[in-house]
Amino acid sequence: MTKLSSDHFPADDRTLLLLGLLTEQDRHGYEINDFIERNLDAVIRLKKATAYQLLARLEGHGLIESRAEALGQRPTRRVFHLTEAGRSHFQRLLAEHLPRSEALIPEGNVPVMFSEHLPPAEVLAALRERLAGAEEQLAAAQAAAERSPCTSSVGLALERILWLTRADRDWLRGAVARLERELGAGDGTSTG
Repeated sequence: MTKLSSDHFPADDRTLLLLGLLTEQDRHGYEINDFIERNLDAVIRLKKATAYQLLARLEGHGLIESRAEALGQRPTRRVFHLTEAGRSHFQRLLAEHLPRSEALIPEGNVPVMFSEHLPPAEVLAALRERLAGAEEQLAAAQAAAERSPCTSSVGLALERILWLTRADRDWLRGAVARLERELGAGDGTSTG
């Protein structure tokens, strides 16, 4: 297989994650996906199919290598190994990504922008539902943070998720309270 230059490989968080997981030890695809689902689900979303596609691309770019491994009666699996080029690429990506301050543009802002096109009671009901979802997300993030994170840096990432989720929950609480006051003042009754 012809190896491609790593300079033109996507430099996103998913690439950084997969390379990072291979810095400590070789891993097979199922192990990588299982680790992400069990330990990092609150930090990053990465579907199995996407992970396998990215692993194939990483290998095509010479950043990782794979070998077939058979253990007993188990089916043969592909075990991935980080190459020196991959280690260098990982270090470069990490150094580039860590200091970046990115605009926080959460999904769900667009419907908020146009919410005045719905009856106020419907907007209030929708935001109450969103608030309940944020409370569930916060509980899940707290549970993930309470489990012993695999590294202290994963703990930092989980802490960030907690802070951001709390901020969204608090905004929703304020928005719901404001709409409740406005609706209560508009028709003389209290909504609650």
